[in-house]
Amino acid sequence: MTGAPATGKSTLTENLSQQLPDAAVFTYSKELLDWVQKRTKLIATQDDLRRESAKMITREDVQAVDSQLVELVNSCRGQRTVVVDSHPVTIEEFGFRVTLFTKKQLGALAPDVIVCLYANAETIIERISRNAAGRPMPSHYEIDLHTQLQCQVASIYAIETGASLYYLNASCSPDDLLGNFMSVTGIGSPNNK
Repeated sequence: MTGAPATGKSTLTENLSQQLPDAAVFTYSKELLDWVQKRTKLIATQDDLRRESAKMITREDVQAVDSQLVELVNSCRGQRTVVVDSHPVTIEEFGFRVTLFTKKQLGALAPDVIVCLYANAETIIERISRNAAGRPMPSHYEIDLHTQLQCQVASIYAIETGASLYYLNASCSPDDLLGNFMSVTGIGSPNNK
């Protein structure tokens, strides 16, 4: 699962974990924070990580967390549902940065379904205004571009892996988003692992 900031990825994964406690949920930003905290004491919180992303996170950090994800997927494959919350497109002081999975990593991950969340600029601005959580306030243009870039990444991943691809409008309620997500992914059905 991917999507621009404030589209509801964290809320969705929290709700999904409550609905399906046996699912393995890999929240990329949390794992990246843990990794970077081991390397430096300058980042204490998720908010710090969002604020200082390009200054603190190296390609090597991203590759290390990518490797952890591949290990998790390999250990769970066929036994547990694995949901990955990732957003490789980040907005930085200089513009945007994209840290993609490599073709080899995508092959190892072999996702069945890719879901990209999106919401209109007004919804994203309202959500960031309520709880910035270290996110800068982007302009309408930056929100639209961020969403388009994130959608492009999702499309590339689907083309490379052959996974089904869904774009979900995340402007709805968290409960509706969870229901839509579970419906398109088949998560929660007895035959889906």
